[in-house]
Amino acid sequence: MGYNHSIPQTYTPLTTYTPYPTSTSVPPPSEEIRVQTVLVTTTPSPEPFFASSTKAVWDAYSDPEFYGNVSVELKGLPLPYVREKFDPAVGLKSPTVESVLLDGTPVFIGGEGPTTILMVLAHWCPHCRNEVRELTKHFSDEGLPETVRVMSLATAIDSSKANYPPHKWFKNENWPVPVIVDNPDSVIADIFGVNSFPFFIVIDQAGDIALRIPGRMGVDTLERLIEALSGLESRN
Repeated sequence: MGYNHSIPQTYTPLTTYTPYPTSTSVPPPSEEIRVQTVLVTTTPSPEPFFASSTKAVWDAYSDPEFYGNVSVELKGLPLPYVREKFDPAVGLKSPTVESVLLDGTPVFIGGEGPTTILMVLAHWCPHCRNEVRELTKHFSDEGLPETVRVMSLATAIDSSKANYPPHKWFKNENWPVPVIVDNPDSVIADIFGVNSFPFFIVIDQAGDIALRIPGRMGVDTLERLIEALSGLESRN
């Protein structure tokens, strides 16, 4: 499967609406860190989390040390980074991840199960804030899809950067999509090969990587993607 979504080379950090696709680049981690993530393994939880049947919850958040104490368990190999004209990760097995949602609920993604769209977000990224604001209205009006699981990931969490802590941002925006929390080393984002924000990952029913898109997607593109994935689900 070819890949022709290019990552913009320059970015304008506006706090208001910015055209998409745009993204905020992040420096790649050292190879030593990437190798270490492979060594952390676990037996996946037998029941995946379904976002369509569970609303995002913010009120349970209370521990000020929550973000520093998040425990993440991974299984699988790190995915290669997206290249300019194609994605070498398409067709590879997705890593499996066990972490928690913002309210502390355990969550598992990866492996066989429902087709999943994972939206990777950083609280300090202006393009992520624009994307969340636009998609919040869409999901609030239309609801989360029933045939495709939609999740988001809060990663690159940094108390010294803008818009911290993430849970206040999501709560203020009324973000309806459940939020998985990465640990202080951002190992979930790293094992999925994330190198810009926002970043979209599609995991198919077989647990394979079907698509990765760096940069903003917007409502129209996301609707078309969900429609296409729903059609594949109905034929399987």
